[in-house]
This record gives sequence, structure tokens and C-alpha cells, in this order.
Amino acid sequence: MYRITQCLSVGPFASPERAQKLLAAGVTHVLNVSDGPSHVSAGKDSFADVLWVPMSDSRRLMFPTAVQAIDALHELASAPNAHVYVHCVAGIVRSPTILWLYLIACGLPTKFARDVIETRSPNATAGHYRMVDHEHVSLAQKHGSKHYLPHPRPDVIVPFPLSEDAEE
Repeated sequence: MYRITQCLSVGPFASPERAQKLLAAGVTHVLNVSDGPSHVSAGKDSFADVLWVPMSDSRRLMFPTAVQAIDALHELASAPNAHVYVHCVAGIVRSPTILWLYLIACGLPTKFARDVIETRSPNATAGHYRMVDHEHVSLAQKHGSKHYLPHPRPDVIVPFPLSEDAEE
């Protein structure tokens, strides 16, 4: 797990084995953007909520799927004291790209949002060219401006300190 902001993290698939580490690290919500269903669930002594927005990383992300994913992330991240883990299979393309679009939707400049993710998750490619292009960026900016701002939790875009970053 790589902490990206104060309350958003990315990484590989949330397996039942990995769930205990995620919970111990303070993760409260999970967004699965892999092409397979989640293997963790919400419940007592588990996550508060687990959402799944299936997508492929081998073709261009459809605009409705992009909006569905960033809306799901916004819903989870807006919960009081939420720490959201966004994952795909490997945590390299899909989850960093959706997190990148969300940070852009929350008002961060594209390059800064990419740098925040890629310096904290060294194998990540935020905004991968196979998945998104400038039209996705514009869509995220317009959608976020209309629906997410002002954000109910301003800490959602505060980068996690690099000195404390570590894969957990």
C-alpha cells in the first residue's frame, strides 16, 4: 500500500490476506477498479464500504466509466475520517490513473497530481496513455468543479509526507 494523500492510498488487489494489513494501516474504505470482483467486503470488524467499478487497462477508458469511478471515489473519500484504498490488480495503471483523475477533479494541476502519485508509488503510471487522454482530463476538471468543490474534506488532496512513505 502506498499512501498518496492524507486519506487516499493505492496498491495491488485487496486480497483477504492483505485485508488485515490494510485495516491495521487505517484503511476504512476500498475502491476496486480491476476487471474482477472484490475479494473483501464491508461489515463488522472490516471495511465501512467496498465499491467496484470494473475497467480494463488495455483500452481507452469510456467516459461514463471514468465518471462512475471518480464519483465512487468521491463518495468514499467524503465520509468523515475515511481512508480509501484504491486498487486494481497490480496497483500500477488503473488505480493510479483513477486517483489521478480524481485529484484533477478536486482542483489539482495535472502534472502536480501525477507527481504526487508517482513519487509515492514508484511503479505507478498515473494517467496512462492507453487509458486516458486530454479529453478525460477536461471531463474530470468540469465534473469535479460542478460536483466536488468545495470538497467536504480538504485534506483529501493534501499529499502524504514523503519522509513517512513506505509500502505497507
